[in-house]
Amino acid sequence: MYLKRLEIKGFKSFPTKTEIVFNEGITAIVGPNGSGKSNISDAVRWVLGEQSAKSLRGDKLEDVIFVGTETKRPMNYCEVAITLDNSDNKLDLGFSEITIKRRAYRTGESEFFLNNKSCRLKDIKEILLDTGIGKDGYSIVEQGKVDEILSNNPVNRRKVFDEACGISKFRYKKQEAERNLKHTKENLERIDDIYIEIENQLKPLFLQQEKAVKYLELSEKLKVVEVNSCIKEVVELEAELDELNKHSDLLGSQSDEIQKQKCTLDKAFEETNMEIENIDEGINKSQDYINTIKSVISQKDAQVNLINEKIRNCKNDIHRNKEEIIYIKEKLNNDKINLENLINQKDEKEKVINELNIDIKSIESNNKDSREKIENINQNLEKLKDEIVNLLTNKQESTSKLSTLNANIENINLRKDTIDLDIKEIKYKIDKNKEEVSKALVKLEDKTKSMKDLKNNEVKTNNDLNLLLNKCNNIEKQIQNSKYSINDYKSKLNIYVEMENHYEGFNKGVKEVLKNKNLQGIQGALGQIIEVPSKFEKSIEAALGAYMQNIITNDEASAKFAINYLKKNNLGRVTFLPMNIIKSNKIDTRNIKVGTSFIGLASDLIKFDDKYRNIIENILGRTIIIDNIDNAIKFAKENNHKFKVVTLDGEILNPGGSLTGGSLRVSGNILSRKRLINEYREKIELLKVEIDKLYIEKKEIDSNINITRENLKQISMDITNLDKEFIIENAEVNKFKEEIKSLKVSVDKLENEKDGLGSNLEYILEKSKLIKKDILSIDTKHDENKSQIEILTNELKEYSSLYEDDKLKFDNLNLNLVKHNQIYESIIRDIQRISKESKALEDKYLQIEKSLNDKAIETSKLEEDIVIEETEKISLNKQLIDNTRSLETKKLSKESLKEKLESLNKELKNIDRQYIDLKESLFKVEGKIDRLKSNKEDHINNLYEKYEITLDQAIQMKDDSLDVDKRYLENMRREIRNLGNVNLDSIKEYEHIKERHDFYSEQKKDLEQSIEVIEKLIYELEENMKKEFEINFNKINENFKFVYKRLFGGGHGELKILDKNNILESDIEITAQPPGKKMKNLNLLSGGEKALTAISILFSIILAKPTPFCILDEIEAPLDDANIFRFGEFLKELSKDTQFISVTHRRGTMEAADYIYGVTMQEKAISKVLSLKLKEAEEIVDII
Repeated sequence: MYLKRLEIKGFKSFPTKTEIVFNEGITAIVGPNGSGKSNISDAVRWVLGEQSAKSLRGDKLEDVIFVGTETKRPMNYCEVAITLDNSDNKLDLGFSEITIKRRAYRTGESEFFLNNKSCRLKDIKEILLDTGIGKDGYSIVEQGKVDEILSNNPVNRRKVFDEACGISKFRYKKQEAERNLKHTKENLERIDDIYIEIENQLKPLFLQQEKAVKYLELSEKLKVVEVNSCIKEVVELEAELDELNKHSDLLGSQSDEIQKQKCTLDKAFEETNMEIENIDEGINKSQDYINTIKSVISQKDAQVNLINEKIRNCKNDIHRNKEEIIYIKEKLNNDKINLENLINQKDEKEKVINELNIDIKSIESNNKDSREKIENINQNLEKLKDEIVNLLTNKQESTSKLSTLNANIENINLRKDTIDLDIKEIKYKIDKNKEEVSKALVKLEDKTKSMKDLKNNEVKTNNDLNLLLNKCNNIEKQIQNSKYSINDYKSKLNIYVEMENHYEGFNKGVKEVLKNKNLQGIQGALGQIIEVPSKFEKSIEAALGAYMQNIITNDEASAKFAINYLKKNNLGRVTFLPMNIIKSNKIDTRNIKVGTSFIGLASDLIKFDDKYRNIIENILGRTIIIDNIDNAIKFAKENNHKFKVVTLDGEILNPGGSLTGGSLRVSGNILSRKRLINEYREKIELLKVEIDKLYIEKKEIDSNINITRENLKQISMDITNLDKEFIIENAEVNKFKEEIKSLKVSVDKLENEKDGLGSNLEYILEKSKLIKKDILSIDTKHDENKSQIEILTNELKEYSSLYEDDKLKFDNLNLNLVKHNQIYESIIRDIQRISKESKALEDKYLQIEKSLNDKAIETSKLEEDIVIEETEKISLNKQLIDNTRSLETKKLSKESLKEKLESLNKELKNIDRQYIDLKESLFKVEGKIDRLKSNKEDHINNLYEKYEITLDQAIQMKDDSLDVDKRYLENMRREIRNLGNVNLDSIKEYEHIKERHDFYSEQKKDLEQSIEVIEKLIYELEENMKKEFEINFNKINENFKFVYKRLFGGGHGELKILDKNNILESDIEITAQPPGKKMKNLNLLSGGEKALTAISILFSIILAKPTPFCILDEIEAPLDDANIFRFGEFLKELSKDTQFISVTHRRGTMEAADYIYGVTMQEKAISKVLSLKLKEAEEIVDII
């Protein structure tokens, strides 16, 4: 596999699509500084997923998009694609060619493609794992990568070796597995929380769903009884409805008879009304027709007036046209006379102009001869003048050369003196630089010691930071554990609060009395009003026994009312303790034998409100608490079995000698739960306070961590700065040494120069004699030319005088000609203007004559129209009179019909009154029917609303044997009410919670198994990584020893793992000993030695695990020519298995290359790639 093709578009300095085809072997990319050749390696790094703008030599990622120039607009996106030849199927993807493409937009979006199919960067990274290809691998090596390999940062160094040893794939899988493990553990924690919460919900829901089932059973019984009661009432309503419907039918028939009479009268009324409407319609039509005739007559009058107006206008137009014809005829006669005069003037002017033209031509001929003679003389004068100028120039040049030679002679003498001084000064500088070298070496030793102190301080600060981080992690765990404890206590608290609110542990009758807030004088159950310390709970509970269920009341009346309530509702039996009756019955402990086992009276060991003292002392005042059963028996015997004795474990010794013991059933936690509620609340508050303290402590530790990190950062910066100073000092030493060498070369050059100055002086003196001879010859020739110029100047004056006289005559004639031409042109313009005006007047004359005839015809036609309009007016006036008479006749007929209509209206009103009386009776009956129907519908609707059944369905449920007595119904309803608040959803909720309980139980189990599997996978991956790394690292180390000797021509290099017990995280030490030198710290190596050491490591890695291609970006720049030669030779050997693309400006690397590409910048900020031959590449390097 190798890199076959690179396509760039819009990336950095490549705005247009640029394609570079690569072959196997070595390809060199050359070009001047700033031409954009390193942008090619940046393009490959970017397409392989580089996300750091700094690594791409920019400030932000969008800087890689072409920004534009003065002539080229900026681009909105860039695109880079690399094509890999995969014919050897190294990447098992089933393609012989694999193209990886990346596209980025200025808006920030970025996308990747694999063979033109969209993919993730993660997919590309996974495909290229363990191939060496990638932004973190060793397929792209620039000067920064060389620094990384040799840097003091172990992380950067490890990245290269991990990729080279083939464990990056395993490490990637391990990181994925660790992420999955963390995610699975987090899921398990969440599921544990949910599982505990569900378990806490399950028991209360079970009790609720039992109550809901009972409620549904009672409701179903009540439904049957209520349905039968409803059917009975519906049947009674239907019988009453039948009677009312019969009476309604009778009233309806009477109403129909009256309705028939009313219809007859209505018909007559309608017919009469129709006749009146017809007459009204005729009247309206006649009136409309009359109005139309009047309107037409008015229109005719207006039309006649309009025609008369048009006739007047036509006559006026005819008069105006006749006057205009007279004016046009007069104007045409005047224009004709003027035109004849102008034509005569034109002929005269043409004659004068012809005569002037003849005179001008004669003078022009004379002038031409004079001008030719003047030009010949001027040409000869110019030649002589040019020759004089050349002679003077030559003389000046010779004089200048002579001065220069004289100055050179003087300079040579001065230079000899200067060289002597320079040699003396340079020798002084050499001595001075030797002193500086000694001083710099002393400084280097001091900095080495400071570096050691800083690194020791760095290790100590790192240890301090780790301790703080561990402490911070422990606090975070404590906070998390406290939060878990709070959640646990809250869950338990909610359960006990719910039990307290629902009176769990009390008998049914006790619950009902305590729940019923309408019962007056109820103080609470005895178990509720006392507080018992936890160590006495068993003994007090045993001592109280059934008394815990007793209810305290204010008086016996309150107790009696509560008993009646229980009896009436059949809710069971309860013992009541009226506070006004029960008296204290407490032992006087002075009269009993108290031993060491005696703890106290039961009434003295608990807390209660003082108002309940008589009741508490009556029940517990004669009960003695002893520590254990043996001491209790002994105590009872000593006191003749007079008192009730109870042990801490709940065993009872009754008065008279009987014993009660065994396992004690906890009575619903009545005594303990109040205590537990308080305890849990206190614990929750304490934990919250503890969390707040931990947060404060964590904040302080975080502050210390930040300070320590800042200190560590400062130490690291100090180390870096010291490292830089060390490098600078080292560079200064080398600089002084180089300067000494350079100064010695300068002394040799100056002495050679001094020897050459003597022979140069003799040559200059000989040349000075020849120049003086040339100057004498130039002066002689100059005098001869001056005499010739005087003769020609006199001839020129004579011919110039004749020429000027003829020119004056010529100008006067020309002026006269121009004047006559202007007059001639003016006459022509006047002739054309008058001719045009006359033609226009003739056309207008013809138009006016035509208009006169048209107006006469129009006037005649309009007079005929007036006669027609007047005739039509007479006919319309006659129609108007006839229609007015017909309208009066219709109005009289309408009045007669209106009287008949009034009579019919009176009869109709009488019939309406009878009909209304019947309707009122019918309305009352129908109202009663509607009420009964509504009542029936209400019953049916109630059935549907309450039980969602129809009447037919209800009839099917009818049971005649059932007692539907209202008292029986009320008892059933009371029994349902006594159930209290019923959560019907609890049945489904319980099933749902149970399902969730089972589901999360299974999920918990699956997650626990998954954690085991992932942890096993991580262990196996670590073992594989160790084996793989150790094998490959040893290969690279052996290669490094060989390559180092080969490239350095001797010496020794070695790689070491510092921590053998942790090879996957251990730092890797590089030792280097150049030939003829002692083993050195890497920082003490020269720039060239460092570069060659890093190149040796790189070549060792490629030998151990060849990468398909490797891009080298000027990594050999610091090497001298001898090392460049060895570098090139070794590169050729490696190119058999690995394709190399080298961005370079070194001749030795180019000579090793099989192919060369040149990068130029013919246009500012735009790079262009050219295929070059070796000679062309060398020329570019020479330019650099």
